[in-house]
Amino acid sequence: VVEELGRRAWYSFVVPRESMFCERPYNAFEWGFALLLFVMAALSTTMCVGTAYVFIRSRSRRCSHRSPRSVEVLHLLEPPAITAVIPCYLPNEQHIIEETVEWIMRVLESPGPLELHVVYNTPEDLPEVEARLQELQAMVWPKDRRFRATRVRESTSKAANLNFALRDVESPFLVIYDADHHPDADSLMLLWRTLERTSADCVQGSYYMRGLGSSQFAGTTAATSLIARIVDAEFFVDWHLTKLVTRSLFLGSGYFSGSNALWRTAALAAREFSETAQTEDVDMAVQQLLDGRRIEFCPESRSGELAPTGCLALWKQRLRWTIGWDETSLKYGGDFADAANLSTRARCGLVWTFLVRWAITALTMGAVYMGMPLTTYWPLSVANWGGLITFLGHTCFLMGLGPWLFATLEAIAQNHRRGKEGALQVASVFLVASPLGSALFFFFNFALQLTSLFKLWRGTVSGWEVTERSVPQQKHVAAGPPILAVELSGAAAMSRALVRRSIARAELVEGLRLDHISPCGPGQAGPGGAGLFRTSAAPWPLGPRVVAPAGTGRASPGEFASLAPRAALSRGQSRGGGPRTR
Repeated sequence: VVEELGRRAWYSFVVPRESMFCERPYNAFEWGFALLLFVMAALSTTMCVGTAYVFIRSRSRRCSHRSPRSVEVLHLLEPPAITAVIPCYLPNEQHIIEETVEWIMRVLESPGPLELHVVYNTPEDLPEVEARLQELQAMVWPKDRRFRATRVRESTSKAANLNFALRDVESPFLVIYDADHHPDADSLMLLWRTLERTSADCVQGSYYMRGLGSSQFAGTTAATSLIARIVDAEFFVDWHLTKLVTRSLFLGSGYFSGSNALWRTAALAAREFSETAQTEDVDMAVQQLLDGRRIEFCPESRSGELAPTGCLALWKQRLRWTIGWDETSLKYGGDFADAANLSTRARCGLVWTFLVRWAITALTMGAVYMGMPLTTYWPLSVANWGGLITFLGHTCFLMGLGPWLFATLEAIAQNHRRGKEGALQVASVFLVASPLGSALFFFFNFALQLTSLFKLWRGTVSGWEVTERSVPQQKHVAAGPPILAVELSGAAAMSRALVRRSIARAELVEGLRLDHISPCGPGQAGPGGAGLFRTSAAPWPLGPRVVAPAGTGRASPGEFASLAPRAALSRGQSRGGGPRTR
């Protein structure tokens, strides 16, 4: 009887008293709770519809072969020249910058000539690292690619390094990478094709955590590995769903996120990166949007980065991001209504993305952390809350399941791209995008937001802090017979120390020990003087084996890849004119 009477009373509920039932209308608190649930139901429905639209559109484009990945290679009379810029704080990234340079120069595909420019700053001299960068600069790279390394002595920030590099770029296109980023081989091609197809001024690619299944986390804590997988799942949901919903439904444009972004040089050089901003990329993005520039997203263009070293490093990184967003919102909030180059949609989108987010955060906090205890103590039913609150509460919950469903489906659809890690990524996305995972992430972000606003209010925002990254580590093994013997020809052209560093960076085996490095004897080298990698018998699971670089006739590319999947060997000419194997 109570349920039936409650359904008839949409804005009130029935209270049993002795032998009768009394209808009591909503009071001020219940009307406020209903209004809060109404706003959250509208937001949940919008996100559910938006994620469904983005998922169906991306799947339909792939089925109809209209995705950027299906675009055929264009044969151009004048392939576009591209300059890749890597800003680097050398003390923090000295152990990974050489590997990143090798990766981009050898693995990354480009539609035309590619020049890589590392601009770095360091408060004190690092002669060994800087000498190795000069060695890389003197090398002969594939496809006549050029590499330069420049120290910006007056720089104290990433923004200053970028501004210095911008003044020296002559190519029409510029791509920016962070020092720990390893872009996928086809990522730059996808960015350039999207830039040309959409006539945008910038195309922003996506990120993921690289090396989750390799030796990156050897010797690290389980918490670090867990954090990396959680952040990887968060990045997946953000880049493949959330950002696309923002671009399609609200902002009408993407925005620059700092790395793996291809720019038209003229557009980027028209502005300068702010050297005082905590997030110079967000500051630059708003400047460009206010100037009427077009920025597009291309989540298919992927770049892998290293995870923070632990919980404290993750907190510091996210706090800097949050402070940067708040600084940018306060700095440019008044310009959203005055900029002459903005359309009505762009104005509304900027207000929504940068200003309304504070109100949404407060409303979500009230709906989740006030509504959940209340509806747990008094279950969400017509008898307890009346028809309106019950309907809105059920709507919030059901619509909130939509992003969870479509994020999991998208992870399943892209399962093949991560190989053996695909199943783990699907499980991670399933957990992170779930209602429980979303609630925990929101609590983390709410704490960041409160800390950011408190620091800005007190004026205690410190300088720009670098993020500590987890770097590949080797396990220490007990003394014993050598695991790997390395034989090289043309030893006079390469120092043994350089050989040792090169092979150590290749990460052939966890726990690798290099106990024997010597030049090949007469007649032992492969055709053209190629170097040979010879394994010892017992410790190596495949048994005795000799493997040569591809093209020498001694081993097939597949055999070489099975031994050292991450090692990249190339043959070229040293400065002395003799053969060189690296």
